[in-house]
Amino acid sequence: MRIGELAKRAGVSVQAIRFYERRRLMRTPRRTAAGYRIYGDSDLEIITVIKMMQRFGFKLSEIRRVLQLWILPSDTGAASPYHQGSRQCLREALKLGEKKLQAMNQQIRSSMQIRDELEEALGQIRAGLNHQPRPPRSAAIPARSAQAR
Repeated sequence: MRIGELAKRAGVSVQAIRFYERRRLMRTPRRTAAGYRIYGDSDLEIITVIKMMQRFGFKLSEIRRVLQLWILPSDTGAASPYHQGSRQCLREALKLGEKKLQAMNQQIRSSMQIRDELEEALGQIRAGLNHQPRPPRSAAIPARSAQAR
C-alpha cells in the first residue's frame, strides 16, 4: 500500500508517517520504480503500536526502544534481538511498561498532593470570605467618641 492508504487505515496523517520515519520509529520503506513508498501490514502494526504508546505517555525514544526489541534495528544498526511475541521480547517489553507505570503512579501521587494543597488554600480563602469584616480601626474610634459625649 502507498503512504496515503497507510495513513487512512492507521488514522494518522501522511506527515505523521513521514515524521515517524525521520525519527526512526519505522523501517525505511521500499520504493517503486517511480519512487513511491510501499508499505505492508507490519507498518500498519507499527503505527498502531506508536499511537497506543503515545496515548500511554511514552516518549518517542521510549517507543523506539520497544520497537527495537523485535522490529527495528538498534541505534547502532544491529538487528532486533528478539522475535515478536517471544518470551524474551515480552519480558523486555513488560519491564519497560512497568517502569512507565511506576513513573505514572508517582506523577499521580504528586498531582494528588498538589491538588490537596490547592483545596486547602481555597478552603482558607472561602473561610476568609465567610467571616464578617471588622470595621477599620480608624472608623471604630470616632464611633466610640460620639457615644461618650
